[in-house]
Amino acid sequence: MSTPLSPRLTEIIDERVFAFAQGAQRHFKTNDLVVLLDFREAAPALEAVARKRLADAQELPLDVRLQLSQPASFLHEVLGTAEQSFWFLVIFEDGDFEYGAINASMMAAG
Repeated sequence: MSTPLSPRLTEIIDERVFAFAQGAQRHFKTNDLVVLLDFREAAPALEAVARKRLADAQELPLDVRLQLSQPASFLHEVLGTAEQSFWFLVIFEDGDFEYGAINASMMAAG
């Protein structure tokens, strides 16, 4: 089950994130991706990572790995169109992070 997105994460999501995700999905020919944004980097940039890679990453807490064990498209009953779904993980400067399953229909809903 998906949980509501945090306000901190919602502030970051915009058309640029969706355009990046859609481009990455076309490039890698899969929608089983995590869009990652790490503000600890000198020049933070969006990055597409295979979901399975992060689901197996021991440096992430178990609850995050369990959430990422399923593609975001698995949540299509909650999110809507599976083809336009992806996980979004943001790591903030303080090392805290937020993540959630995102769907393009959220952009139309504001």
